[in-house]
Amino acid sequence: MVPEGFVFSQSSLQDYMDCPRRFQLRYLEQCLWPAPETADALDFERFMQRGQAFHRLLRQLYSGVPREALEAVAMADPDLARWWLNYRHASPQDLPTAVQEAEVALSVAIALPEQGERAEGGDGRFRLEARYDLLAGEPGGRWVIVDWKTGQHRNSRAWLQQRLQTRIYPYVLVQAGAMFNQGEPIAPQQVEMLYWFAEFPAQPERFSYSEEQFAADAAFLADLVYEIARRPEEVFPKTEQRRLCRYCVYRSLCWTDVEAGLLAEAGEVEAVEAALEDLDLESIAPIPF
Repeated sequence: MVPEGFVFSQSSLQDYMDCPRRFQLRYLEQCLWPAPETADALDFERFMQRGQAFHRLLRQLYSGVPREALEAVAMADPDLARWWLNYRHASPQDLPTAVQEAEVALSVAIALPEQGERAEGGDGRFRLEARYDLLAGEPGGRWVIVDWKTGQHRNSRAWLQQRLQTRIYPYVLVQAGAMFNQGEPIAPQQVEMLYWFAEFPAQPERFSYSEEQFAADAAFLADLVYEIARRPEEVFPKTEQRRLCRYCVYRSLCWTDVEAGLLAEAGEVEAVEAALEDLDLESIAPIPF
């Protein structure tokens, strides 16, 4: 049973969509991870550390830390140096500059279908949170959600389009972004989602938003949370997509014949970058300089 007050995120809902059993183990039972994410665990750990460091660098850059000081830190690591130079020479273009907030979180109450007319705005039983790498906006004008991707592979547009992050992040901004927009609601058509790839800086991916998509997302997310909330504890089935299990830390609890995959072969497997999506950068010490 999902406890009242549970805060859903794009990662937890994506886990449920990929494998309800993984959602149950990770978020409801809070099961300790019995297996490494990949067979090459040291490579995965280095991947995570570099990704965290790059996110820290950009957070501090947009928080006003001098670029020169951050660059000195980046140049001490070959991968960070490459990503930093990629960002310096091919950072996202045409971003609004009036508001630029790095590592900001917004949340909204989820209105479940069973609540009917009284559900407008939600009743607080469950919330949905989005944590943005960067929000760039102009009050009364455009708002761009920027997400940094540090994976070895460039995710395809089709793959990104069907990920819940692409739906949840704009939806939450429209619902809760007035605090950045001089108290006025942000209209869906003002919002754009931009993915920037550290390894492929000249190939960002952009998704526009609309009133129609916002309405579809509101209904879809409410139905999804309602389904999870009503699901009996004993009925969280495991996925039959074994390729996902190769990068799941719980695979040994479900299968005895699925081996861990290699980081280099992960491709478009969400589990490889999932930890970065929910990363709490406030809990990580600032980069010294």
